[in-house]
Amino acid sequence: MQEVLFIGAGTRGAKLVGSEFQPYIAFHGKTCIAHVVEAAMQARSVGDIYIWGDKNTLERILAEQIKQYHSRIIIIEERENIIESFFASYLKYLSSDSNTLHSMISSWDSIQNVNWDQLRTYFSNGEQWEKQVNVIVSDTPLISSYELDFLIENKNRNADMVLGRTARKDYKAILERLGEIPVREKSVKNFYTYRIDNKDVSLIVNSFIAGKPLKLDKNIWNLTGSFYENRTIIAGRKKNLRNIARNLLFFKRLFFPKESEAGRYSYVERARAVFYLINAYKAIVKSKSGNIYYRDLKKIYKSIKTLVSLNIELDISHCFGSAFDIDTEYETEFIRRNFFTLQKICDEYYKTYDEPQL
Repeated sequence: MQEVLFIGAGTRGAKLVGSEFQPYIAFHGKTCIAHVVEAAMQARSVGDIYIWGDKNTLERILAEQIKQYHSRIIIIEERENIIESFFASYLKYLSSDSNTLHSMISSWDSIQNVNWDQLRTYFSNGEQWEKQVNVIVSDTPLISSYELDFLIENKNRNADMVLGRTARKDYKAILERLGEIPVREKSVKNFYTYRIDNKDVSLIVNSFIAGKPLKLDKNIWNLTGSFYENRTIIAGRKKNLRNIARNLLFFKRLFFPKESEAGRYSYVERARAVFYLINAYKAIVKSKSGNIYYRDLKKIYKSIKTLVSLNIELDISHCFGSAFDIDTEYETEFIRRNFFTLQKICDEYYKTYDEPQL
């Protein structure tokens, strides 16, 4: 069964690596986005492909670098941030076969303008409410059709959100087989240790996400969109009290709703869950910390469930192409130099591997 795939290829939120945005960096005659789209078109599990970004640029690049791409690809003009761009693409997908819905959402030019009650009424009893969609980014030129099939076919379909991870031991094994280890000071992947079933496992985030967008609370979307708009503020490099106040208000509405909306969890239980997640985040950010307790995945899952009633999964650990993303000029040259060998190693792995394990 084929599933829809969303690919983020925008420049609003993408990093400049040298003088080029990540999606448009070239590897052996093709841009990052062309490599990703080509893999998606060859994957047996992928149906329609929605890409957000600069529409004119993407149409030109894909027409030049990929033959017959128009039949399955829908390009959506990007919005002011990554979250808005994805949601606009998702609404386009939802309304693709419904004139009624297309008319309804035509005025929803941002997440804040969405009529969530109307959206819930329209979809709550339909299959789309529980339907996962798949999302990847466009700065992973080593991703292959085999990996996309592996990711889609092995994910937990019952989860409201699946966040892809790659185990350090597997990432290291790929590099050892390659015979070239990146210079640590120039190419540092943020591996963090988690407690999983009484075992410490070092993991890195990769670019695969699957989830059920309609099940997310409207405040989650607003908070996430606000975060991407104000990353420099949140990181402490810039102060804007109005935006900070707005983020705090979203935070309060999300984690501490009115009593009528609170469900079966008390204020104390929700406050404890927030405190745990804050400490888990601090433990992750402070990589020198040896305190694994604050990174216990079961407790992280439970805290998220308490706060926003979502079933979150950090799984699909054996993913390599999606872990070799482009953030620095050094990484660009490292991957370019070893491109075909790395591609072969990753392809061989997915042809022979059966199921994901930590």
